[in-house]
Amino acid sequence: MITEFPSTFAREQVAAPARQRVEVIGTHLRITGDIQLRGFHRLSDFVSLQSGMLTLRDVTLLNRRGMATTDQVTELTIRQSDLTLIAQRYAPPPEPASDDVVVDKIPRRILAVTTGHVVEGTVSLYPGADLMTFLQASDPPFLALLDARVRWLADRRLKTTYEFVLLNRSHVVAVTALD
Repeated sequence: MITEFPSTFAREQVAAPARQRVEVIGTHLRITGDIQLRGFHRLSDFVSLQSGMLTLRDVTLLNRRGMATTDQVTELTIRQSDLTLIAQRYAPPPEPASDDVVVDKIPRRILAVTTGHVVEGTVSLYPGADLMTFLQASDPPFLALLDARVRWLADRRLKTTYEFVLLNRSHVVAVTALD
């Protein structure tokens, strides 16, 4: 005889997927839309485990200053390799950590230059990790930055800030530590 008991794990699995608002930026692309995290709690985890394409919902094309245009679509699939930044102007608060799981990290300010942008932000390193080795690694494909400032090289008057940015490592042509 098999007895079934209600499982909290099963209820968590059928819960509505988390959606987060992002702005995606390429050399000549700037759009905003929602990403469904499909069971992941962090945007960085979700993006790192994608197989090359991201699907956004409720998409709006932005002009070069970041203002919404009338160009809107319900859904858009984009090649990750063409994106320089996946940014969140306001990042959701982190999930509360378990008392037995504490990971010390050291914040370090960096400056990265891509073919179209200058990006300044804070990376989090494990104690004893070498900053330049971490920055030159190819994995994960996107580098997580906090409190980022972004300037456009084509028009230096264009600049903005984000609480959280995922920077495509393959688009970085120069990088340096700021502290």
